[in-house]
Amino acid sequence: MKMLTTTTPAQMENVWNTFQEPRCPVYLPNSYMLLLSALDQGWKVSKIELAPSWDQLGFIYLVTLRRSSNTPARQLILPDNALVETLLQELTVSSKDAHTIIHQPA
Repeated sequence: MKMLTTTTPAQMENVWNTFQEPRCPVYLPNSYMLLLSALDQGWKVSKIELAPSWDQLGFIYLVTLRRSSNTPARQLILPDNALVETLLQELTVSSKDAHTIIHQPA
């Protein structure tokens, strides 16, 4: 019979401290991290386009960001993957200004 081990308060504090450490974003594209940073700084998504990638084997997202009406728009290129798609869907639903344009491959 296997005995359950008890967790001490010190061990629980160590686990909580581990949760508080930032995740290593090595597996995330730089453009995804840039998008999150821009959103944190008040930029808004004004347009999302799904376009064929350069190799024509997949798709990419072209995301246009604006901070204010007198600020030039910036565009990010993001890979078409589940993580990016989920974030962009949440942004589109939460923003009245954002609209999506889907390009069909020729």
